[in-house]
Amino acid sequence: MLTKRITFLIIVCLIVTFNKKQNVLAQSQRTIYQKIQQENSFSGFSSLIRSNRVAKLNLHFESVTVFVPENRALKRYIKEHEDLSSDIGFYHMSFEPKTLDKLRTTHFMRSSKLENPPLWITNIGQDIYVNNARIIQDKSDYIAVRRSNDLEKTQVLHMIDEVLDPVIPSPKFAPSAYDFLSAADKWQLGPTATVASFFHKVQEYNLAGAYKQKGGHTFFIPLDSGIDPHNFKMISAHTIRGHIVPDLVLFTRPTEKNSAYDTRANDRFNYVIVSLEERDAKFFVRGLAGGDLGNGNTEDGEFVSEILVPNIPVKNGVVHLVSQPLGIFNRTMKPFPFLPVLEKIANDPELDVFYTIGEETGFNKKFEQTGVKFTYFVPNDKSWFNTRKHDLEPTETDLELLNRHLIVSDTPYSMERLLALSRANSYGDIELNTEGGVLRVAILKIGPDYYLKWGGRYIKVVRPDYECADGIIHILAGPLAHFKQKGDERDAPAEIRIHGGNIDWSTGSAMEYYWRGLGNVLGNVF
Repeated sequence: MLTKRITFLIIVCLIVTFNKKQNVLAQSQRTIYQKIQQENSFSGFSSLIRSNRVAKLNLHFESVTVFVPENRALKRYIKEHEDLSSDIGFYHMSFEPKTLDKLRTTHFMRSSKLENPPLWITNIGQDIYVNNARIIQDKSDYIAVRRSNDLEKTQVLHMIDEVLDPVIPSPKFAPSAYDFLSAADKWQLGPTATVASFFHKVQEYNLAGAYKQKGGHTFFIPLDSGIDPHNFKMISAHTIRGHIVPDLVLFTRPTEKNSAYDTRANDRFNYVIVSLEERDAKFFVRGLAGGDLGNGNTEDGEFVSEILVPNIPVKNGVVHLVSQPLGIFNRTMKPFPFLPVLEKIANDPELDVFYTIGEETGFNKKFEQTGVKFTYFVPNDKSWFNTRKHDLEPTETDLELLNRHLIVSDTPYSMERLLALSRANSYGDIELNTEGGVLRVAILKIGPDYYLKWGGRYIKVVRPDYECADGIIHILAGPLAHFKQKGDERDAPAEIRIHGGNIDWSTGSAMEYYWRGLGNVLGNVF
């Protein structure tokens, strides 16, 4: 009797084991692509790669790990970005098959498209993140085994809660943090996401190597909009190093908040320590800096900067664009009370004509705006009143001319910052959004002197960075204007120079005196 029972149990166990093997075999016969095609929970990703032949072949026949965003994550991404190329599917695949257990000891995976940045893996407690996306573990670890030419091809599928975005469209090589710093426009983050000022300082202090270094690091890069003239001067080699967290790739979601991280600035005498904070769905970098940081700061101080563009993956880590430089403290004292821009030009005898024209046209009311910073290019009186040998007049109206000389923005443009922008563009033209539209100029520095190259002329900056309470004035040796001889529709030739003569103030407007007395404005160099 006992023997019969044992025999029966053995048969039952064999049947159960056989059924399990059959189920596993049936599962293994479905490729990852077939699973994605057949199950509704993967419909968004299925639609994404439907027209991408190479992606489909990879999912049919290659050993892969594929991270599939859940449908709502794809819908959210499309709503925010309006466009979703099927090529982004390659950034969700790797030819390295990794189960959840293997991912717990993995730091990064190469994308199936090697020109993309790596996929950075972060383990926090029981959670596993790929870049900034969390793996939904109870919907992951689907394994399929294929045989092709007598070789086993292992395929693994994991579901994630965010789309993986390489940010840079169609890269030609896996970009490093230095590649981003030197050509941020290729990432198409918008016209305000420029970093030329910080890049200029990195080059000035020969620290390009810190942004090319292999491995996985975190790079905080301040936007141009947050670098005012004071901050620009205060950025030193030490503070640049304070923007790099070495050997840790810190994406915003998986990074432990309010936990301190060392930076490359730390040594026996200096330190910059940073932490990430989250408040009201925004992320911030908070930190402490101290020691002789090479920028005039010798006491301990605290700083905070908002992360405006987070989680840009690069070959050697991750880049976060921040609102202002780290390790630089706000100025608490001024060497003298700065005047507003309008008061400065009203009280400066060298700038009287430009002020008068502004009053006559009502242009000066623009300086009543609050919460903004002005960058004002003002030709000095000397450039107007040298002589009136040639009877010239501008092709622009008074207001058109004045508007071309004024920039209203969040932070003023110092000459060093303008030079940095021009240098980042191979000393070519940069585009400045003036009140009169886009102004295209190139900036040169010859010895101690700055020049604006505009309209085929080089205009010397007689006095750069005339600091005011609400911006900066740059005093020029000539105006940004086109000219013609009075009564002639043709522009005056560039080689004409004007000499000698007194001005009759008995008739005419201030603008007429301006142009009649114009001196040296049409030469090759002002």
